Amino acid sequence: CAHGRFPLPAPATLEILRAVTATKTLVCCPVAVIPAWVKQVGLWLPDVRVVALTKGTSKQKDEIVAAALADTTPVVIVVNYETAWRMKSLERIRWDALVWDEVHRLKAPSGAASRWAGRMCKANPQARKIALSGTLIPHSVLDLWAIYRAVESPECPTFGTSFTLHRAKFAVMSNGLQKFVVGYRNLDEAHRKLAATTHQVKSADVLDLPPILVQDVTVELSPAEARVYRELETDFCAVVEGGTITPANALVQLLRMQQTCGGAVRYDGEQHAKNLTEIPAKAAALADMLEDLPPDEPVVVFCRFSSDIANVRAVAERLKISVSELSGQARQLDDWQQGKTRLLVTQIQSGGIGIDLTRASVAWFYSLGYSLSEYEQAVARLHRPGQTKHTHIYHLIATHNGRATVDGRVHEALKDRKEVVDVILDGIRDRTRVAPAASGTH
Repeated sequence: CAHGRFPLPAPATLEILRAVTATKTLVCCPVAVIPAWVKQVGLWLPDVRVVALTKGTSKQKDEIVAAALADTTPVVIVVNYETAWRMKSLERIRWDALVWDEVHRLKAPSGAASRWAGRMCKANPQARKIALSGTLIPHSVLDLWAIYRAVESPECPTFGTSFTLHRAKFAVMSNGLQKFVVGYRNLDEAHRKLAATTHQVKSADVLDLPPILVQDVTVELSPAEARVYRELETDFCAVVEGGTITPANALVQLLRMQQTCGGAVRYDGEQHAKNLTEIPAKAAALADMLEDLPPDEPVVVFCRFSSDIANVRAVAERLKISVSELSGQARQLDDWQQGKTRLLVTQIQSGGIGIDLTRASVAWFYSLGYSLSEYEQAVARLHRPGQTKHTHIYHLIATHNGRATVDGRVHEALKDRKEVVDVILDGIRDRTRVAPAASGTH
């Protein structure tokens, strides 16, 4: 069931769960989609408990599931694929419904999550299985077998009982010892089978959507990133509390903290920022979301720092996505506008004024600047005359132990059309004034 782009689970899915009176429902989805499921279950099934497995070790998550199932009232357990296949406890439970959101994540027949989903389907023959995707066939008809295994195992009547049989039916293989796919066949039959087993809709056809959709995507800092961020925040708060702060040196400290939210830091005396982890948390979140788009969808990623641009380029390289850069160091906009590359990564200042980015209808703000006008100009480069699609804007906002970082405070200040530095300094001063009184009440 194709439900459009990734932010929201289809309300129809939740209506199906209500109709089958599912007591125990397992929802597997990408990390970025978990908050959407929590919100939508609350809206559409207010009498059903929803438990999101987002924090803790596997053992702790197992304990959370056991506690949730001890109460026999209806519950929806939401977990990401990479966590789910590692949790043996999930295989011991008899589920009433299994929901695979962005089911194309299961397309690799030998993938750990895909094989696990097949086992789950086989172990729960009585369960209602629902698969959702905006890109059901990311690459070729061969993707379908593992996807259908997750909803039809063990018989897999639609596309056969083994991947070998499925490939023999629909792929043309090369001659010789080294076998590889050189073409496809029987595609009309594949189309008929798809039509008989899926319900396809476009969000624009069934929803009265506004012309621009904006979503905040929270990204929890990795332990290494969080440690450095805490150190910088503690030092900054101490200076503010000491009363020696000025707008100029406040800006320097805030920039350093915000850069850390992107996974990098530049210490005094160093020319370039260095990553705190091999793959920053924001980079991982961006990669996760990019994988759920059609492979030919043009996209734009706005960044504040050079280190962010480097990390976005690294994401594109890992995913084999062609990339152009528009910044103080590179002017490759023409290549992207002419369709030679798919992803444009640009500094907000460079990509915000006087250029046309309407080739894309999807954009991320990997990091934000402190200028409201620059932000609005950047959005207007996509959402302007010439844009024929609904525009989707995503903000990647770092959190630490679930609470806001400077990322979130910058975003809130821009949304309220206030001066960023003043808002952050006032917030720290307010906490300082409240702290002594609060401590005296304990």
